Amino acid sequence: MRIAALGFHHETNTFQSVKTDYDSFANFEFLRGSEIADRHATSKFTLAGYFRSAQKFEFDLVPLLFAFTGPTGTITKDAFDRISEEMIDLLKQNGPWDGVLLAQHGAAVTEEYPDMDGEISRRVKEAVGPDTPVVMTLDLHSNITQNQVANTDAIVVFRTNPHLDAVERAGEASEILVKTIRGEVRPVQHLVQVPMIINIVKQPTSFGPMKEIMDEVHEVLEKPGVLSASCGQGFPYSDVDHMGISFLVVTDGDAGFAEEQAKWLARRAWDRRAELQNDSSSVEESVHRAMNAPSDGKPTVIMDVGDNVGGGGTADSTHLLAEAIRQGLTGEKSLLLTLFDPRAVQICISTGVGSAITLKVGAGTDQLHGEPIEVTANVRAITDGKFEEPKPTHGGLRFFDYGPSVALDTENGHTIVLHTVRGIGNMSREQYYSIGILPEQYKVIICKGTVSPRAAYEPISREIIMADSPGVTSANMATFSYQHRRKPLYPFEPETKFD
Repeated sequence: MRIAALGFHHETNTFQSVKTDYDSFANFEFLRGSEIADRHATSKFTLAGYFRSAQKFEFDLVPLLFAFTGPTGTITKDAFDRISEEMIDLLKQNGPWDGVLLAQHGAAVTEEYPDMDGEISRRVKEAVGPDTPVVMTLDLHSNITQNQVANTDAIVVFRTNPHLDAVERAGEASEILVKTIRGEVRPVQHLVQVPMIINIVKQPTSFGPMKEIMDEVHEVLEKPGVLSASCGQGFPYSDVDHMGISFLVVTDGDAGFAEEQAKWLARRAWDRRAELQNDSSSVEESVHRAMNAPSDGKPTVIMDVGDNVGGGGTADSTHLLAEAIRQGLTGEKSLLLTLFDPRAVQICISTGVGSAITLKVGAGTDQLHGEPIEVTANVRAITDGKFEEPKPTHGGLRFFDYGPSVALDTENGHTIVLHTVRGIGNMSREQYYSIGILPEQYKVIICKGTVSPRAAYEPISREIIMADSPGVTSANMATFSYQHRRKPLYPFEPETKFD
């Protein structure tokens, strides 16, 4: 049994001014053949689940291509054409296949295709033929479409946020594919798109209304005849018609039952629509709360929601840093954060470790994310930005590369790590450990994320505060000028109906 594995993985923030070109993938993660196993066989990512399933179910997995980069702006036509053409050529040249496993995201947008994942699945299905089953995994933030459903035999979506179950979902997808090839099951799918969004601050799955929704997904999963059940939380920073929450149920040959269960899940989520909207704190309130938190030896973590790198943030917002300075957050190890600033990194490298320096940092991408802030500091350390995380993290990545990086200790007790690769958030504490910094020792930590840093920072923090900072990933959805979203769509149109 020969099964191909491939993927073109991107979460696209269409409000991000930095376009995602071919080099964004080539310089981040563009793997072919055995390179895929070298990087991901021992990770906690989707592809690792495919490799493990090949052993468990005794099939020959042939990894072809995997292209991935962090969340950024719209994918250029050139990047899509070159990567998709190579994918399809490899698929055709190395066939025939008994089946295909796709590792997609579900919220990718190109200059030509608002639903890139649907277009990729269409081309894959066309290449292998209608009788060759294709099963696709998606990120929980996927904007699932009827086109994706029409061109796959089954779709399986992550069920945790932070995303810690990629390997398990890949195993689920692999089992469905193997049983389909053997003729043991006949998967049919039904998708229901709900006319609402879930605000990004309400998307964690371990508590609140989102936990209740995922508990109901698990309830459907336990029913006889159900092969898979998924919630696509939606990615609200992709300005496309299909943006929003959806539910997908896969059953063994029973289309009516799949429809019934998907509609039940959709209705239950709709009834919680008001609970799933923004309740984050202002920048001023967030900093004030963190500064005045009890001194119990644990840091308070502020999530910089408007600069959520996991959602396409620029990684260089200074709004929270400026407010911390304004409110007088000072003292040894009072504040820890990261900023994307290649220019400042090069200046620090040229002056060397141990040197004293005054320079401006941050806010170099656009006018949405604050102003550069002048700091006087000592260059504490210089590193290549590469490190390994052996424990599960959001998305399951194991190897990280932030590019050449420096750590600065400022005169007011802040530690700022400057890096040169944009598209990765604060998903691992190893980011700091690798440069000789112990985040546990700080009073306040600012994370460039909303949910993705939780797996790393919940174990050491006394509290996590959601700060509704300005930016391309703001929790205040009224700040975005949508051109393509559906109407009506709750909460933008409060009187939206769902039958």
